[in-house]
Amino acid sequence: MSEGARRYGGLDATERAAERRTRLLDAALDLMGERGLAGTTVRGVSESAGLAARYFYESFEGIEDLQLAVFDQIAAEAADRALAALATAGDDATAQTRAVLAEMVDIFLEDPRKGRVALIESITSPVLGPRVLAESSRFTGMLAATASSGDPGSGAEGLPTGLLLRSQFLIGGAAHAIGAVLRGDIPAERDDLVDALVDLFLTVDLDGSTLRR
Repeated sequence: MSEGARRYGGLDATERAAERRTRLLDAALDLMGERGLAGTTVRGVSESAGLAARYFYESFEGIEDLQLAVFDQIAAEAADRALAALATAGDDATAQTRAVLAEMVDIFLEDPRKGRVALIESITSPVLGPRVLAESSRFTGMLAATASSGDPGSGAEGLPTGLLLRSQFLIGGAAHAIGAVLRGDIPAERDDLVDALVDLFLTVDLDGSTLRR
């Protein structure tokens, strides 16, 4: 049997590498969420994951590559949860809005590590900053597309500028509001935060129909 085909603990070489990568991501989320980006190092992540530093570079080029991977993992989870909530909320706009916003609040309040990385640390990070802008644009497009066609996957291309601007306002405002609660700047309970965001989203006339009358 070749070296690459040997199995240890029931895992082959590829599976072991994937398992080590997951351990590094989990350890990085812990450290980034507790110490911030500046307090998270290759050595610290490797030790926390229980791995030799050489295994770090098996999966990541450096600490910045790991930071991006952690952020992308959080963003992907947020998008998946938002789409799942939308798909099961029925056709009522208020129910859809509440379901999606409740998921967005819960992902960050239930696990403040994710909130600190995605909504607080990332804002001032030269590494994560561009990714934040890209994800903000992606969620803006999803919201605008949903308001326009009911399909968040239909894309934002060709949608009215006003619709996109109002969608961007809501996405950015929601992120900053959740971040303010996480930082303790605004002492709000979970349900109060969800209610406030739902009120805001339902108040803003996304398609501009009221403004045109």
